[in-house]
Amino acid sequence: MSVRLEDIIRGRVTLFNIFIAIVVIAVVTGFINPKFWEPGNWQALLTWYLGLSVLAMGESMVLITGGIDLSVGSIASASSMLLAIALDRWGLPLVLSIVFVLAVTALIGAFHGFFVSLFSPPLPQIMPAFIITLADNIFWGGFATAITLGWPIPLYKYPDLSVIATPWMLALILIIVATISIYIQRYSIIGRYIYAIGGNIDAARLSGVPINKTRVFAYGYSALCAGIAGIIFTALMMTGYPSVGRGQELYAIASNAIGGVSLAGGEGIALGAAIGAFLITLIRNALVLSNVTPYWYDPITGVILGVAVTIDLYRRVRGAK
Repeated sequence: MSVRLEDIIRGRVTLFNIFIAIVVIAVVTGFINPKFWEPGNWQALLTWYLGLSVLAMGESMVLITGGIDLSVGSIASASSMLLAIALDRWGLPLVLSIVFVLAVTALIGAFHGFFVSLFSPPLPQIMPAFIITLADNIFWGGFATAITLGWPIPLYKYPDLSVIATPWMLALILIIVATISIYIQRYSIIGRYIYAIGGNIDAARLSGVPINKTRVFAYGYSALCAGIAGIIFTALMMTGYPSVGRGQELYAIASNAIGGVSLAGGEGIALGAAIGAFLITLIRNALVLSNVTPYWYDPITGVILGVAVTIDLYRRVRGAK
């Protein structure tokens, strides 16, 4: 059965069709450059995909509530530097350093949720969410650079950190984050609250949904995942790098849009965000192997995001009629 444009626009195409797109891109890229199929290329592709997928799944929690988190990339950068400082400057054990980083990032996210709740209502929640997460995107990105004046912190003398970057550990982290995210969204009470707020916040309020607490949780979870992603990026490079997550928030949002998480709220699932992240990573890898100049990576990703958002908005407008 052929897939019609009308079906795509109306949202009838499932995640299965994203898999089809992945297969097509893989086959075409492999035909253009056989190095695509080499184990080394796939290891690099999957390694860098894992950090983005964790970011995207955390972001999905906020987007489904009808909010937005523009700070996750900078929080990942800040967590990378905080981890490096805890290890190299303070001499903390690795486990304690990781706990410290995750606690700080979760608190940052919880503050975002509190700020949104403070001003919504009367304002639409997207407005304070945009303001506070954009401000923190700038702040934490600048913080990550300022604390070492832009210099990275090498961590090669901490071999335990490299364990996190091993394929089996990265896969385990991905499975754990995906399992927890999907369970929360689909099988928990807080997940029902998240969808209710994103679907119709006024109806959710009348139904007794604890809106403020739910938003604090959603933003806290998003920032926590950003902290995990920052730790992954740090372990991969064995270096605390101040700009490692800069700009990744846009790819996390794009991953959600591609994976069927509505930017208007109330629809989608973390699995879709993870699949969307893989498609974006695959496209970037395909561009590299096809010898496309890196200057075109962001424009192409922007076009993909624009198409995905336009389809989602058109589908919602058609559904409202």
